[in-house]
Amino acid sequence: MNMIKLSAEYQGKLLCEAAALPLPCGGRRKCGNCRVLARGALEPAGPEERKILENNQIPPPAGYEWRLACFCRIKGEAELLLPERIALKEQRFEELPEYDGNAVDSCGLAVDVGTTTITMQLFRFADHLRIATVHEMNRQSAYGADVLSRIATGKHRELSKCLHEQLRDMLRQSGVAPKSVSRAVITGNSAMLHYIAALNPDVLGVYPFAPRSLFGTEILADWLPKAKAYLPPCASAFVGADAICGAYATRLQQRGNALLIDVGTNGEMIFNANGRLLGCSVAAGPAFEGAEISMGMPALPGAVDRVWGAAGRLCWHSIPGAAVRGICGTGLLGALRFFLERGTIDRAGTIVGMDEDPYLIWNGDAPSLWLGDSGIVVTQDDVRKLQQAKAAVAAGIIALLQYSGKAKKEIKKLFFAGGFGGELAPEDAAAIGMMPVEMVRIAESVGNCALQGAARLLFSTRERAVAEQIAKSIEVLPLATDEVFQNEFINAMSF
Repeated sequence: MNMIKLSAEYQGKLLCEAAALPLPCGGRRKCGNCRVLARGALEPAGPEERKILENNQIPPPAGYEWRLACFCRIKGEAELLLPERIALKEQRFEELPEYDGNAVDSCGLAVDVGTTTITMQLFRFADHLRIATVHEMNRQSAYGADVLSRIATGKHRELSKCLHEQLRDMLRQSGVAPKSVSRAVITGNSAMLHYIAALNPDVLGVYPFAPRSLFGTEILADWLPKAKAYLPPCASAFVGADAICGAYATRLQQRGNALLIDVGTNGEMIFNANGRLLGCSVAAGPAFEGAEISMGMPALPGAVDRVWGAAGRLCWHSIPGAAVRGICGTGLLGALRFFLERGTIDRAGTIVGMDEDPYLIWNGDAPSLWLGDSGIVVTQDDVRKLQQAKAAVAAGIIALLQYSGKAKKEIKKLFFAGGFGGELAPEDAAAIGMMPVEMVRIAESVGNCALQGAARLLFSTRERAVAEQIAKSIEVLPLATDEVFQNEFINAMSF
């Protein structure tokens, strides 16, 4: 079971809305599979909810009652216990190593600090149980959508304070007392770790991009009174600890001709070319995570996360738990593929104004794409931003292959990771030219493997040496000024 505490600020909301729970039947109140254990200030169950719950014969623990998340509304503070089968997506961890500390009655904290989003997991060391998950947009976004724009503000103290306060707030939301945390691991890209460690990251914004630290160290945090936080190692200024944790979690160093791509605002790649580790970073921008897109949003309830064609018609799916209110990166990829195959977008990425096209709408002379009855609109500017992001990833892949001397057909495994990369459909990525078509059959989406790696390092300090060795072994390719990458980027802009 996984516990979620809900404050009185959610008064009037359904449990599924407040706790961002998936609804297997799409919220039609038919299946009864959103059943949770709940207690606290809740509206009493009505006749329809009670009838569906009649089939449940398992007695609830003392103080709890069985409720349906799609029916039950909150009246004040409440607490949920979620069966594993409906737990949040971020739970996908492999078996954790044995805890090698002494305070077995305490908790551990694993955090992935992304440029756009932050995910926090809390574990109970005694039984390896994940007891809480908190996921939020990175509040630093108010200072700029990407790392370089935040560095350019010169407000590194304010940005560090912003991050520290957010992590303190997220821990409070988890319901776990800070004094119960005896060990923490915080991963992220190099800039985010600079802010965590209260180091000025200005050196990452100017050549030669020499970080003040590559980390692999422990720090003290005032919001963790009884724990030191371990910051995993980075390979370079732009191949960060998140990529290292992902490589460690997927055991990339043990796989020949395997490629890991953490697709996000800062697209990091690590390639094991028969034991030779090559790494690079491409500035994909925040479009994949829904930022700077006109109706973009993260992959949260209410986001259109899949778009596809059936019998020539546009079909869509949104993440259950809220009314449709935006589109996330995976939905954008599917939409782009649909309109490319339909001919509504040409090879140059231009929306073509065809007569009587039911998916075209006009704002003056500017055409936009209407995603049917979802109410979502994708503009020409949105297409351009996604076009640049996919071209950066495609060019990075080809540059890595060229420098490694490997052909596309020699690659045995391709891992897509990250909040966006871990959920994308490889077929969509190949259809828009983000990856070679030949790699679709070997591609696998592995979720937030940076967080998976952080969780493993949380339980075992001995494993930190493995992650540190991976970081030291990587040959980093500086692609920003690389001629091969620049030429491939231009080629990859077309569809």
